[in-house]
Amino acid sequence: MGNQTTSDRHLISFMGINALRSSHPGVRKLKRQQQGHSAHGNKVWRSSFVLMDYLSSWEIPENSKVLDIGCGWGLAGIYLAKNYSAQVTGLDIDDSVEPYLRLQAEVNQCAIDFQARSFQSLDKDELASYQTLMGTDICFWDELTTPLFDLLKLAKNAGTEQILIADPGRPPFWDLAERCVDKLGAEIITRKIDQPWKTEKFILAIGGRD
Repeated sequence: MGNQTTSDRHLISFMGINALRSSHPGVRKLKRQQQGHSAHGNKVWRSSFVLMDYLSSWEIPENSKVLDIGCGWGLAGIYLAKNYSAQVTGLDIDDSVEPYLRLQAEVNQCAIDFQARSFQSLDKDELASYQTLMGTDICFWDELTTPLFDLLKLAKNAGTEQILIADPGRPPFWDLAERCVDKLGAEIITRKIDQPWKTEKFILAIGGRD
């Protein structure tokens, strides 16, 4: 797919974005400061790289407003902010991911807003202000399926133009995907990359391309 990936001791460079390895001094410092605290967002998820690869095939308007739910380190949002001047807001219920997101954005010389809150707290008026809603590896428990479906339905009704949820294919994701295909006109896209890892993920897509 034309990807060019290089790596050094502390970074993975993918499509113009530098992803920090766990060995990066800044990451190690943050982990020491948060010792004893375990957060799902404190790592790089491979689905983020697949979503970045998929986003590279879109014609994305400059300065689009993007909401990245369950953002973690926010790589896909950083990709859009750096390459398309997107106005990205990262949202995560775990406020301990914010310093990692800030560090990741700083390394990539771009800015990302952050909100420490649950996606269930979003209302229709807020969702209406975003052209894109996206997330990676966020549907990992059965009890998340219904709240996520309700959110995606609300976003579509609010006029969000495109919704993209990337996942390795966990059972809760497939439950969500089935409901979205049936009720929201979603499609499921299989996407493979060869670098920085050879991996295959799945993207739940609503809206966007005609």
